[in-house]
Amino acid sequence: MADSRYPEAKFSAAAGAKAPAIRCVDVTLRVKKKTVLDGVSFEIPAGSLAGLLGPNGAGKSSLMRILTGMFPPDSGRAELFCAPAGPERLGVLSFLPDRGQLPPYLGAGEWLRLAAGLYPDWSEARMEELVVKLDVDPAQRIGSMSRGQEARLQLLTCLSRQAPIIVLDEPFAGVDMVSRESIAQAVVGELADGERTFLIATHDIREMENLFDRIVLIGEGRMLGCHDVDQLRASGRSVESCYRDVFA
Repeated sequence: MADSRYPEAKFSAAAGAKAPAIRCVDVTLRVKKKTVLDGVSFEIPAGSLAGLLGPNGAGKSSLMRILTGMFPPDSGRAELFCAPAGPERLGVLSFLPDRGQLPPYLGAGEWLRLAAGLYPDWSEARMEELVVKLDVDPAQRIGSMSRGQEARLQLLTCLSRQAPIIVLDEPFAGVDMVSRESIAQAVVGELADGERTFLIATHDIREMENLFDRIVLIGEGRMLGCHDVDQLRASGRSVESCYRDVFA
């Protein structure tokens, strides 16, 4: 059931493609006189699992930081459920940053208790379920975790919130195969009711290729394509072949 605190999310899930969860219109960002994003435009329908695809340095992380309100675009606009993205919209979005580091001196359970106090939309029941699914040991100190173990804990933190939009930045980077599979399975489980929207930035599409229903291709800060995956396959192409055609 959609969270009553986010009526716009409930409306959008019911309205499907007519009410996008995420919309960018001519988003441009400059950092130290360098154009990092140049007129990026796309829409992600509510309830979708979308891939933001491109090589390292393409501008994916910068775009995600605009969506999360970390900084505004120089021009254009980014919207979440038809309202401008920004700090006041963080309640509808849960973000897993690239290589975000958790406090190494805390145990996993201590960190989760801290996170529960930080986020008003925290679900204890969801957290307990994900601890099992993602094989997280609450007693293990974060500083002793492998990159894959910490990635699973970060994802657990992200998904334990009830925000209707989930944004993951390179969740598979430097992660072992077992953790990759756990992360992909957890994402699939969250899509079961169709009320959450995922945008996953990655340059490694192996785990998610068969799960994406929309892909956005970005390179050197520019839009290089936005495709409905079913239509792509109907034309005899795969996500991987499309990616290779654009970036090879």
